Parts: sequence; C-alpha cells; structure tokens
Amino acid sequence: RIAGLAARAAAAAAGHFDEVIEAIDKMIATLKEEEAEDLEIKEQCEEDRAADTRDAIKASRTMDEHTEAIEALIAKIDQLTREIKDKEEQVVKIEEQLKQAKEDREKENAEYEVAKKDDEAAADLIKQSIGVLESFYQENGLNLIQKKQDAPFASKAGEAPPPPPPTWDGGYGGKTDEQTGIVAILGLIREDILKDIAKADKEEADAVALYEKTTTALTNEKTDLKSEITTLGETKANAEQEVEDHKGSRSAKAGELNVLLDKIKSAEPGCAFFQIN
Repeated sequence: RIAGLAARAAAAAAGHFDEVIEAIDKMIATLKEEEAEDLEIKEQCEEDRAADTRDAIKASRTMDEHTEAIEALIAKIDQLTREIKDKEEQVVKIEEQLKQAKEDREKENAEYEVAKKDDEAAADLIKQSIGVLESFYQENGLNLIQKKQDAPFASKAGEAPPPPPPTWDGGYGGKTDEQTGIVAILGLIREDILKDIAKADKEEADAVALYEKTTTALTNEKTDLKSEITTLGETKANAEQEVEDHKGSRSAKAGELNVLLDKIKSAEPGCAFFQIN
C-alpha cells in the first residue's frame, strides 16, 4: 500500500492529484472496515467466551449437585440396608420362637394325653373293682352298711336305765365294716382321680388358648415385619435407581463440560490476537 501510495503521489506531481486522494480515501475506508470487522470478532470472542464460561460453571455446579445427591442416596441406602437386616433378624427370631413354642406345646400335649389315659384307666379299674366288690357282697349276703345306732344313752335322775340296744340285725356276716371302708376308700380315690383329670383338662385348655394367642401374636408380628421389609426393599431399589440416574446425568454433564472447556481453549489463541491488536 505504501508503495502504491508513493507511486500515486508521483503521479499527482505529474498532475494526477485527484487519483491519489481517491486512493487514500479508499485505503482509509478499507482500514475502517477491517477495524470494524476486528472489533466485531473481538466482541464476539468475548461474548462467546463469557457464555461458554457461564455454561461451564453451570455444568460444573450441576455435576456437584448430582454428586451430593448420590452421596445422600448412598447414605439412605446404607440406612435402609441396616433396617432391612434388623427386621430380617427379627423374623428369624420369631420363626425360632414359633418353632420352639410348637415343640413345647406338642410335648406338653403328649404328656397330658399319656397322663389322662393313665388316669382314666385307673378310674375305670377302680370303678370295676368297686362293682366286683359290690357284686361279691350282694351274692354272699353281706351287709355293706352297718345299721344306724340309736342315740347315746343319757341317764336321768330317779329313772332306771333302759335295756341295752341290739348291736346287729341277724347273725354275724363277716368283717362288714372293713369291707365297707374299702369300697368307700376306693370311691374317694376314684373321685380324686376324676378331679385330677378335670383339672388337667382345664390346664390343657388354658395351655392351648395361650399357645394360640401367642402364636397368633407372633405370626401377626412376623407378617407386619415382612410387609415392612418389602416396603423398605422397594424404597431401597428406587434409591439405587436414582443413584444410577444421577450418575448418568453427571456423566452427561461432564461430557458437556469437557466440550465447553475444549471450545474455550481452542478459541483462546484467535481471541487473544484480536484482544492484543
């Protein structure tokens, strides 16, 4: 341009001054256009870099938010895991209690059945024995009950005593009192056995009622625990899925951030030239 200008100046000296002025005007216009273009490029660089920097900051902040969410979810998952384990252990203990209660109840019932069978057999045997004795006494004409004695004698002043009362009706019939006592004792023994059977029946019924009440309560508790375990398991699964979702979103943001950083880095040399010049 300078050489051209010099040449035009020489031409001007030869009478072509108008052409030199025209050339200078064109050159000035060109410089202004180039300056405007450079300024526009510089402003665009600054605007793009500012926008990219803002987007990079937002992406980085979003990544941090995903990281914080992941850490919170992991802590929640750990807590849910502990709760599930605790409730599963409670279920195991309840199952052991139910098993033990069933074994104890079966053992108690077996003992009750054996004892009742023995008592009933003893009561039947005594009843048969009483029947045999009564039949024997009747067949042999023996009295089982001594006739009722008269009231004891009470003497009155000035009166003669009455004649002695008769002691037995008929002749001697063997050791009737002794035989009567045996039957009575056997009857009392049988009554005691029947009372023991009734008592054992009541105790067995009470034991069955307590067993059913206990097992029902334990079974209901076990059912509730299993329901809670299911709910906790679903919550844990949802939390684990959220962790994976956050990881995926964080990874996507990391990719966006890398693209922005690469863009800023690539644009830096050209933008720096226009900023300096």
